[in-house]
Amino acid sequence: MNCQICLNEINDSQDSAYHANCLKKLFGNTKVPTRLNYDRQEFKLEVKRAVQEGRMSISGVQPKAQMTLESPSGPLIVIKSGGEYILKPTPEEFPDAAINEQVSMLMAQKAGFDIPPVGLISFKSGEEQAYVIRRFDRFGDKKLHHEDMMQTLGLNNNEINAKYDSATYLDILLSIKMLAGGAVATEFFRRVVFNYFIGNDDFHLKNISLMHGDVIKLTPMYDCLNSQIYSGPTHSPLALRLTDDDQSLPYYGSMANGRYGLDDFIVFATKGGILEKPARKIIGRLTKLHKDFTALVASSNLTEEYKQKYIELLDNRHEVLNYSLADKGNL
Repeated sequence: MNCQICLNEINDSQDSAYHANCLKKLFGNTKVPTRLNYDRQEFKLEVKRAVQEGRMSISGVQPKAQMTLESPSGPLIVIKSGGEYILKPTPEEFPDAAINEQVSMLMAQKAGFDIPPVGLISFKSGEEQAYVIRRFDRFGDKKLHHEDMMQTLGLNNNEINAKYDSATYLDILLSIKMLAGGAVATEFFRRVVFNYFIGNDDFHLKNISLMHGDVIKLTPMYDCLNSQIYSGPTHSPLALRLTDDDQSLPYYGSMANGRYGLDDFIVFATKGGILEKPARKIIGRLTKLHKDFTALVASSNLTEEYKQKYIELLDNRHEVLNYSLADKGNL
């Protein structure tokens, strides 16, 4: 059995699906029940009541709710505002989405990205799992100031597709470099490559945010999952265009297979002021994690169908992120 938080193996003598230290990291207490007091229908009713009574938003593709611990030892309950946690069940139209998001976030952690504590817990029946993440924008009762890129770039969010159509990743890279400096911009470049590698085609303007404190930096990763396995092969592999003219990119423009390759990300990096050599190192270090990512998928609770889909996508992206037209003499 693997821990439902870190996915590492649990000692056979342990009568739990969780490591005690993992529970402590996620909830601050090892006694918090890992099974909700709601079944799925009761949860929906609680969320509806909280939305009507409070300020809670449940925007986005996945239904979600703010949660808090009723006491230091639990249980987790729905709250109308100010929750320390967000809980996401799996939508019926996106099978295994909760499990998908958890394993994708663990891949991000493996790659060295900052992620909040995350895990899987069960509804009352124990048969269905939901994804839980501790909020990074709370410190006690204080809400930490952060802005998504729609706000940072001063873009109008009235149009339904504005978060996909209003800017390119290059626009964001240049903006971050100006606001926060080259190191933060390079970290954003890493995130773009990583999200492409794992099939997150929903890394849009509202899923990229800057934290404003003593320094400006990227927030921890959030809303990160392999959404491509639900979108299908004809869907764009990126939420945004890399540049203003992706058709002129060496691999994407010439191969006409709907995929981005190593050379495209090098062009993206250099246009954003990142030198080619460090950009290649960044991509190389990420693709070297291919076996680690595959192992995480294999150890997850995804169904065999979605394990296979996820691993096939990782194999495909690993191939194109290591393929250079320049190295083949075609540039």
